[in-house]
Amino acid sequence: MTPLGTNKIPRLEKHGDAFRLIVNEKPFISLAGEVHNSSSSNLEYMNRYVWGRLVYFNCNTAVVPVSWELIEPVEGKFDFTLVEGLIEGARKNNLKLVLIWFGMWKNSHSTYVPAWVKRDSLRFPRVQSAGGKRLPIVSCHSDEALQADSKAFAALMKYIQQADSIEQTVIMVQVENEVGFLGTARDYSPQASALFDEDVPDELIQYLKQHTLQLTPFLKKHLNNKHTGLVSWTELFGSAAEEIFTAWHMSRFIDQVTAAGKAEYNLPMFVNVWLKQYEEQDPGQYPSGAPNQNVIDIWKAGGPHIDIIAPDIYLNEFAQVCEVYTRPDNPLFIPETRRDKVTVANVFYAIGEHHALGYTPFGIETMDNGIDPWSAGFLPPNHFMVMESAGVGPILSKSYDLLHHMAPVITQYYGTRQMRGILQDKAYPSAIRLGGYRLQIRFRNRLDSDAVPAGGLIIAVSDHEYIIAGHGFGVEFTSLKPGVSVDFISIDEGWYKVGDWVPGRRLNGDEYRASLGSDPQVLKVSLYSY
Repeated sequence: MTPLGTNKIPRLEKHGDAFRLIVNEKPFISLAGEVHNSSSSNLEYMNRYVWGRLVYFNCNTAVVPVSWELIEPVEGKFDFTLVEGLIEGARKNNLKLVLIWFGMWKNSHSTYVPAWVKRDSLRFPRVQSAGGKRLPIVSCHSDEALQADSKAFAALMKYIQQADSIEQTVIMVQVENEVGFLGTARDYSPQASALFDEDVPDELIQYLKQHTLQLTPFLKKHLNNKHTGLVSWTELFGSAAEEIFTAWHMSRFIDQVTAAGKAEYNLPMFVNVWLKQYEEQDPGQYPSGAPNQNVIDIWKAGGPHIDIIAPDIYLNEFAQVCEVYTRPDNPLFIPETRRDKVTVANVFYAIGEHHALGYTPFGIETMDNGIDPWSAGFLPPNHFMVMESAGVGPILSKSYDLLHHMAPVITQYYGTRQMRGILQDKAYPSAIRLGGYRLQIRFRNRLDSDAVPAGGLIIAVSDHEYIIAGHGFGVEFTSLKPGVSVDFISIDEGWYKVGDWVPGRRLNGDEYRASLGSDPQVLKVSLYSY
């Protein structure tokens, strides 16, 4: 066994056609819960109401914010007491941490910056709309803002390296949160407008030329390839120029903040995305310049130090968003998502179909308990723990437990074509091909019922052996060859314990079918043809 402290730090590794997150020298799937925005600002609150809920849901990771205003209340004087307590709390509860840097921007606005930043609008200028209105957003075109944010983030990462590089509780870091400009497509301040009047940087032009075939449909539509040499933003991108201009400068800003942090402690780092929700939305109605579905490639050009662009998926089109953000240059990591009944199906699908590195329902500490986190205040200790969960929580807890113990098996198949995800969704096909057979998927309940939608994953261990995990569906196997019949050699129930198979019942007779009930479970099936 490798002695503690001699391991390499958490990192991403390419494995076949996909990526794996390596933690303590083993592939790791982050089965996480993100806490509400204000929960991690107080250690007593975390101890009373949050850590226990994360454990109850069988999370192996907590996603928690660290706000700039609380670690640098006075410029140049850092206090990491809160960060120390969060790391200690995670260790006590056997959890890993993904930290969110609530730095210059959170949900577009600059509300988590220290008071000394908020008060000094000359040093840290605000974004202006086309009408000249100043918005509560520090401009990404400010060098002073870049230097201050980079300095604070580097100090945070230096502290984490000193405090945690041996035990490696912190495994990833999100830089800023849902960035972009709400209320305007770009900054119309004199400084920003002068930049907009300049030519498009050659660095961006060369990237677009080198990746022409891989660009998003949006960029292919708006990119004017007729221009060569020096060209303005409007000449090159037409009506999309303002959003792309903002995306470029926002990505360059955050990439430099990320680089400053990585220079101190080179953990995997990502940005998350407030997605464009409707085709008819204009930039500014959603955060303009964010790495949304349209401008991922601009961020890939401008942010080489950013390891992952990670979508916050609250849309109904879960599978489609996963498809967009799963790319050869971008592993799928879901840092925020819904916590209603679809979330249990989605986690199986994201891992099975897209080899997701992590999955994170938001507001995990109030899931199923009916408590309003903004008005609950300080309730009696363990209040949440004694409440009966009446919603999706119990099945999420069981699913996380199953997936955590299956992770050593599942991650073996990341980057291969031997695993598929199952999702009860209008767009999901009724049959898939995997291994040596065609698999017909039969869902137990109607999609429009009150039941939790079905979800799962299927692994082809060989052409004739399969692992089926999940809930709410059955599988019928047919041969790919005409006139050939298929039947089972065996169907075994069981479960995994830290990657090792623990056999349960051998199913036969009335139970002679590959079918999963409403609770998450695992089957191993073996087939033959005749």
